[in-house]
Amino acid sequence: MDLDPQAIIAQLHGSPADRTAALRALKNDVIGDVQKKTLWVQHGLIPHIVMLLAPDAPDRGVNRKGTRQSFAPPELFTDEETAQLQALQLLATFANAGPAFLSPLFASRALSAVLDETCLRNEHPEIVLAALNVIKDLTVATTSASESSPINLQSLADIIFTDNYLGSLRQILVPQTSSRDGETQITIVAYLIRTLCRDEQHRTVLVDSGILDALATRVAAFAVAEGYVLQKAEVRARIERLGEYMPEPPISSGSLDEVLGAIAAIITDSAYRVCKLVYSPSILAIFPNLHNDESLYDKTPPEFIALPGRMPTRPKEPEIMDLLLPATPSYPRVYGNSGGFSSFSAQSPKDNPSTNGRPSSKLQTSLVSWTPPEENAMRNADTDAADMETPLVPWLIHLVRTRNGSEMLTAASVLTSLFKTGFAYKAREASMGLLVVPILLGLLEDAETKMKESGNKWTNRGSRVTLSIIEETPAILARLITDSECMQKAAFECGAVKTICKLLKSSYDTPLSDAKSRPWSPSGDGVDAGGSLASECQLGDEGQHPQLIHRRRVRETALRALGALATFKEDFRKAIVDQEVVSYIIDSLHQFPGNSKQAKDQDAPPHTSSRSKTPQPEQNPVSVIVEACYAIRMLSRSVNTLRTALVDQSASEPLFQLLQHPDVEVQIAATSCMCNLVTDFSPMRDSLIRAGILKVLCEHAHSHNSTLRLNALWALKHLVDSANIDYKKRCVEELGTGWLIRLIRDDTENKAVSLTSARSGQLSSSTTPDIMDEDVDMSFADEQNRSYLANSLYRGTPVPKSNIRILQLAESRLEDLKEKEQNPLRKARQDDLAIQEQGLSFIRNLIGGAHSSNARESAKDTTEMIDYLLNTLGQDHLFTILASKLKPKPLQPFSRRSTSVSENRVLPPQAKIIEAVIYILVHIAASIPQHRQLVIAQTELLTLLAKLFNSQDREVRVALCHLINNLTWQDDTNDATACSQRATKLRDLGFLKKLETLGQSDDELDVRERAKSALWQMKHGY
Repeated sequence: MDLDPQAIIAQLHGSPADRTAALRALKNDVIGDVQKKTLWVQHGLIPHIVMLLAPDAPDRGVNRKGTRQSFAPPELFTDEETAQLQALQLLATFANAGPAFLSPLFASRALSAVLDETCLRNEHPEIVLAALNVIKDLTVATTSASESSPINLQSLADIIFTDNYLGSLRQILVPQTSSRDGETQITIVAYLIRTLCRDEQHRTVLVDSGILDALATRVAAFAVAEGYVLQKAEVRARIERLGEYMPEPPISSGSLDEVLGAIAAIITDSAYRVCKLVYSPSILAIFPNLHNDESLYDKTPPEFIALPGRMPTRPKEPEIMDLLLPATPSYPRVYGNSGGFSSFSAQSPKDNPSTNGRPSSKLQTSLVSWTPPEENAMRNADTDAADMETPLVPWLIHLVRTRNGSEMLTAASVLTSLFKTGFAYKAREASMGLLVVPILLGLLEDAETKMKESGNKWTNRGSRVTLSIIEETPAILARLITDSECMQKAAFECGAVKTICKLLKSSYDTPLSDAKSRPWSPSGDGVDAGGSLASECQLGDEGQHPQLIHRRRVRETALRALGALATFKEDFRKAIVDQEVVSYIIDSLHQFPGNSKQAKDQDAPPHTSSRSKTPQPEQNPVSVIVEACYAIRMLSRSVNTLRTALVDQSASEPLFQLLQHPDVEVQIAATSCMCNLVTDFSPMRDSLIRAGILKVLCEHAHSHNSTLRLNALWALKHLVDSANIDYKKRCVEELGTGWLIRLIRDDTENKAVSLTSARSGQLSSSTTPDIMDEDVDMSFADEQNRSYLANSLYRGTPVPKSNIRILQLAESRLEDLKEKEQNPLRKARQDDLAIQEQGLSFIRNLIGGAHSSNARESAKDTTEMIDYLLNTLGQDHLFTILASKLKPKPLQPFSRRSTSVSENRVLPPQAKIIEAVIYILVHIAASIPQHRQLVIAQTELLTLLAKLFNSQDREVRVALCHLINNLTWQDDTNDATACSQRATKLRDLGFLKKLETLGQSDDELDVRERAKSALWQMKHGY
C-alpha cells in the first residue's frame, strides 16, 4: 500500500480541502484493485468516509436539502460539497467490489448516510446521482449475497421503502426540469423499485406514497415523446380540467424498460393497484376513452372523458388504438378512406395548435375507419363508462410487438397485470394468444441462443440483461396463460413445452463455471481469525456464484411455466412427460438435488449433485420447491400421469417429507399436491396411508394458517372418499369432533373484527396513523400525495383532484376496490366460506359410499357411519348448523365510516355451501327409511331449502332434485306409509309446485329431466 493509512485517515478529519485531496488519492489508489480495497477495509477506512456524509459532519454548514437544479457547474461546488461527492464515489467503488464488502459497509451505516436528505435532496444533481449509484451498487451486490447472510433484498427493501426516504425517491421521479442527470436518476430509482419490491407491504407503501402515480406520469411522458397521444386528447383533457396533468416529453426514452418494470413490480395482479395505474391523471389525460363517432364534434363540444372499467364489454367496432395492432380473427379490420374517422392531416408540431410543440400523434396520417358512417351514427353516444377498456391495453400490446429485449418483456408484464385483473376485453384473450405469446417465446429462444454464442459469459452488462430475460420470460408467460385455455394452446403450438423443458434441464445439466477467487492477502480471507477487528473492518463471505443464482431462478420460473401449461389439457401434460422432464421436477422437490437421470441408473445418494463440477453442494431454495409442488399438482390431474410417470419417480416420498418442512409455504404447496395423490384411483394412496398421511393432514387442519387448513381439509376429503368405515372413524377421531364442528360453524371474521377494533383503539391514542387505517380520509391523503406533483413534469400547477369530476369518480371506484382487496374482514370471510365448504364436503364423503366387497356391506357401512356421526357430532346440533348455512348472514361493518349509514348488510347463502349441505342430506336420505324420516322431520331445514329452487346455480337445483328423489324413495311395502307421509309433507312445503316449474321452464336440460323424475316419484308416493 503506497499511501499511509494513518496519515490518510488523519487527513479525512482535516479541512474540507484536505478531505477532498485525501479522498481523490484514495479513489485513485483502490479503483480496479480488490486487494487494496480489502486492506483499506481492514484499516477501518469506511467509517471515516461515512462520517463525512452524516448531516452533523464537521463543517457541514447549511443543510443541502432543497430544490435541485438541472445543472450546477463544478466551480459552484464548495470544498465541502466536493468532498461529499468524492466520498460518495469512493463508497460506490467499495460497494461495486462484491458481496464480501456488504458487511463492513452496513456495519458502518453507509446506507443510512447515503439515503439522508443531504444526499438524495441535494441541490447538485451530481451528488444525488452519486448517492443513487451507491445504493444501486449495494443492491447489485446484495443479489449475490449468500442465503445465510443477514443482508438480503428483503432487509434492504425494509430500509429503503420507509416514509423517511420515499419522499426523496418520489421527488427524484418528478423533477422540475428535464436533464441528462435527472433521467439517469429516474432510471436508477426505477431499477431499485423493480429489484426490491417483492412483498405486499412494500407495494402498499409505494402506492400510498405516490410513487406509482409518479411512475405512471413517466409512462405518459414516453407516450407523448413518441407521438402516441390520441387526436383531440388534449382538448378533452382541458375540458375535464386535466390539461395541466399532461406531462412534457423526456429527453430520452432509454429508461422505459426500468419504469415499466417498476410498475409491474408494484401492481402485480392486484386489481386495486392496477386501477390506480389506469386512473392516474396523466394516463387519463394521454389515453382517454374516445368514441369513434367524430361527427359528433361538429355539432356539440367533445364529450367528457369516460373512465375505463373492470370486465369491460367489447364495443361493436374496434376502438381507435386498435389500429396500432395487426388484424386477428377476434379483431377483424375493415379498411377504407372515409367514414366515422377522417384521415388526420399531417401537420408539424409547431403548426398544430393542439400539440403545443410536442411530437404529433403517430395515428394522424394512417388511421381509417372500420365501419361506414351510417353505422357509426346509429351507435349510442352514451356508452356506459364501465363497458370501456383502457387504451393502455392495445398500446402495451403494440410495445410488445415493436420493442426489443427488456422493454418488450416489461411491457408484457404490465399488460399481463391489466389482463389478469379484468381491465381488458375478454375478446383480447384470443388475440393476445396470437400477438403476444409467440413474441415472448421467440424472445426466450433468442436470449438462449445469444448466451450460447457469447460463450456463457456471466459478468458483462449485455450478458446480465440476457440472463434476466431468460429468468423472467417464463414467469411472465406463466402468469399470462394461467386459466386461459386458448393462450395455453397458442403457447403449446409455438413449442413452449419443448423450450421450457429444455430450459429446466439446462438448469441442472450445465456444469458451473469456475468462480473467481478472492485475491491473495497476507491476512488470509479478510476475516480476523482472532476476532480483534471490529465488524466494520472485516469482510463478509464472497456470496454466491452468479451462474448458480441464475440456475435457481430459471428452475423456479420454468417450473411455474410448466405448471401453467399443464393446467387443463391432457395432451399438454403428456407432451411434458414425453420430454423426460419429470425426474428434474422431482429433483426440484429436494433441498439438495441429486442427479435426476444418472442418479437412478447409478443408485447415487439422494443428496449429492453429480451434475455440478463444483464440490459445493447445490441447494434449491424454498421458491423452487414450491414451484415444483405446483408443477406436480398440475401433472397429477392426469390419471395416466399419476399412475405412470409420477409413480415411477416415487413422487410421493419427497412430497410427504415436505409436509413437515419448517417453512409454511412449502407445507401449503405440498398439502395441495396431496389432494390429487390421495384420491381413490391414485396408486400412491396406500403408501401414503402407511406412511402416516392421516396424522399429518389432521395436524395441518388445526393450523392457524387458513390456507394450510383449507388444503388439509381438501386432502382429507379425498382421503376418506371410498375408504373403509374403520379408517373413516379413525379420521374423525384424529381430527376431533369438536374441531370439525368449529371448522363448519365458526367464523374467524368475528376475530378479525376484534383485532381491527383493538388496532383502531391503539391508533386513536397514537400520533402516527397506520397506513391501513380504514378511517383515514383517503381523498385527503391523496391530496397530500398529489401536492408533490405540482410544478414538476407538468406544464403548470394541476387543479386539485377534489375539483375534477373524473378524478372524483375515479377515487370512488378506487376506494371500493381497496376495501374489497385489503380489508381483513372480507379476507376472513372468504377464508371462512372456503373452509366451511371443504368441511361440509368432508362430512359428505364420510357418509358416502364406503369401500366394500359387495353392495349389501357397503349399505350397512353407510348406515353405521351416519349413526356414528349423528351420535358423535350431535344430531340436533348438526342439523342446526346445516340450517344456519342456508340463512342470510348479517355482516359486520367493514369500517367505522360505513356505520354512519343506517342499513343492515347481509350475505346471502353461498352456492357452494348450499350444494354441500344438500348433498349431506342426499346421502343421509339414501340410507335406511329411519334416516329419511329423520331428514323429513327437519321442518326448518326443508322450509329453507324450498326457497332455493330459483337459485342461479345449476348444481344447487340438481342437488334439490336428488334430495327429493331420495326422500320419496320407497324401500319396500313396509315403508309405503312413511313414504306417503314424506311426499305429502314435501307437497305441503311447496316442493311440488317448485318441481313442476323446474320441469317445465328451467333453462338446463339436465335440471328439467331430473325435476321430471323427482316429480313422478313424488306423485307416485302419495
